[in-house]
Amino acid sequence: MKILFVVSSFPALSETFILNQITGFLDAGHDVTILAMSKVDGKVHPDVTSYNIMEKVVFVNVPKSWGQKFVRATQHFFKNPTRTLQLLNYWRYGKFVFSLRPLLAEKYLRDQSKYDAIIAHYGSNGLLLSILEAASTTNRFVFFHGNDLTGFVTRFGSAIYQPLFKSDIKILPISRLHAKRVKELGAVKSRVYIHHMGVDLKKFPPVPLSPCGGGTVQLLLVGRLTEKKGIDIAISSVANLRAKGYPVELTIIGDGDKKQVLHAQAEALGVKEQIHFIGWLTQTKVDQFIQKASIIIQPSRVAENGDSEGIPVSLMEALAKGKLVVATYHGGIPEIVEHGYNGLLAVENDVMALTTSIESMLGMAEVKRQYMSRNAVQKVADTFNVVTLNKELMDMCAIKE
Repeated sequence: MKILFVVSSFPALSETFILNQITGFLDAGHDVTILAMSKVDGKVHPDVTSYNIMEKVVFVNVPKSWGQKFVRATQHFFKNPTRTLQLLNYWRYGKFVFSLRPLLAEKYLRDQSKYDAIIAHYGSNGLLLSILEAASTTNRFVFFHGNDLTGFVTRFGSAIYQPLFKSDIKILPISRLHAKRVKELGAVKSRVYIHHMGVDLKKFPPVPLSPCGGGTVQLLLVGRLTEKKGIDIAISSVANLRAKGYPVELTIIGDGDKKQVLHAQAEALGVKEQIHFIGWLTQTKVDQFIQKASIIIQPSRVAENGDSEGIPVSLMEALAKGKLVVATYHGGIPEIVEHGYNGLLAVENDVMALTTSIESMLGMAEVKRQYMSRNAVQKVADTFNVVTLNKELMDMCAIKE
C-alpha cells in the first residue's frame, strides 16, 4: 500500500511511538511518505538513519513568526486569491487557520486519493486533512494523544474539531480516557476506535529485578523536562525519602525547558549530588539505565496550560522489561499500570503521595515484587505489542468501504 503519515514535527526524539509505526509499515513492505509541518534539528533516533527515513520526508516548513506568516499568506493570495481566502476562513474553521497549516500544506494534500491510506498523528493534523478534503476515497485516520484534547482545545476552543468530526476521517484515541473526551467534544461514536501505541517486545525483553535494599537505591525517570512530567514532584520526593533515611538517588534522562529550574530546585533541597541530569541518550543507553534501575517513576500531571499525558512509551518500555514502576493516576496511565497488580499509582501533583508510594515499593516483600514484575511483562505483551498493533492498523488501512 501507498501510505502517507502526517505529523507535526520530525524527527522528534520524544515521539518514538510514531517512528515505531513508520518502521513497522516499512518492514511490511509498504511505500511510506511522511509529511511534516516542521523539521526538528539535533539528535535523531538510530532507526531514522538505519531506515533512511529522511529520504521519505517532505517538510511544509510552517513559519513561526507572524511576519513570516504574513509574507507567505500574501504570496499565496496573489497566486490564488479565492482559494487563499477559503483556507483563511476564520468563521468556518476558527483560529487554527491563522497557523497557515491548511494554506501551506494544501499543495501536498490537494489530491489525498493518490494514497491508499493517510495516518495523521495529533488532532491538529486530522483537522488539517478535513479542512482540505472533507470526504475522500482514501482511508484516513487521526490519532489523538493527549495535549490535542487538552491544551490545544483550551487554546482554540471546544468547537475547533467540528470540521474533523463532520468528515469521514476515523478517530483513533490512544486510550479509553481519550476516547471519552473526543466523544464529549462531538466525535461520532461509530468512527471512534481506541488504538494504543506500543513497543517492540524483542527490543525490550524482561530483565532480573534490581535490588531495593542493601545499598543505594536507583530511581529512574525518563521524559522531557516539561511541567506535565512532574519532575519537580520527583525531586521533592527524593528529598523526603533521604530525610527519612532511604539511600535513594534519581537519574533523569531527557531535556527540556525546565532544566535550569529543576537544577536549582535540587540544589535548594540539598539533593544536588543525588539527582543526576543525564540529558538525551540513545535508546541503547536508555535501556542500560532501565536495566540497572531499582524503580522507574513517572509522576505525570496536568500542566497549567492543560497539557497532559497519553500513555507514556517510557512506561511501556519499563514494564515490558518487568521493572517496578511507580506512576500517577493521570491521563491514560491507569490503563497500563494497575495499582497493586503491575505497579503502584499515586495521586498526581502530590509530593507526599509519591513519596509514600515509593516508600511502599521499597518495603515490599520479594514475592510481591516478583508478582508485579511478571504482571508488568504480561500486560505489555497482551495490550501494547507494537507488532500486533501495527498489523491491526495495516488491516484497517486495507479495508475498502
